Amino acid sequence: MNGITIPPERGFPFHLVAEDKWGYKWIKWITKIELTNDPNFRGYWESRGYNQDGSRTGPKVEP
Repeated sequence: MNGITIPPERGFPFHLVAEDKWGYKWIKWITKIELTNDPNFRGYWESRGYNQDGSRTGPKVEP
């Protein structure tokens, strides 16, 4: 973060940045990583109606 170590309140030691995506696609504290090949899987925000893609050029909420 600007050439310094990320402090714990900002997600140390790892912060996932998803440029050109809405903030709900950025991950501050990663506690585990799960992989799936299920194309119908919906994450926390997506299962609450947010767009699966998260692109800032598209709608934030699914119709």
